[in-house]
Amino acid sequence: MPFSRDVENLIANLRNLPEKRSRAREHPTKDLASLIENCFEHYEIGKETPESIIAENWTQIIGERFASRCALERIDRSGRMVIQVANPILRRELGFVEDRIMTRVRSLNRCGHIRGVVFKAG
Repeated sequence: MPFSRDVENLIANLRNLPEKRSRAREHPTKDLASLIENCFEHYEIGKETPESIIAENWTQIIGERFASRCALERIDRSGRMVIQVANPILRRELGFVEDRIMTRVRSLNRCGHIRGVVFKAG
């Protein structure tokens, strides 16, 4: 069992060695496999993301008519989908079916947290 920093410094003084003045804590070492596993879990590497699920189902969500003229850009921090649309007319048309889009998106696995849609010219 390691000694506390105060005890280490007392022993260092008795042996005429310099004290440890660092405020950093010493942590026990961990093996690389567990660190990598924790990173995979934390960042959900290898799992389906809401963005990929929406991209797979894009035509069913938006509809055949609009699917090729708009694209999901991202899901922002507040849980809204940012969709790039080709022109203002299309943005207006999608605004009319926003409720239907949200119903379809929320019905997908891992997409229930999405709160709304933002249509962005692009």
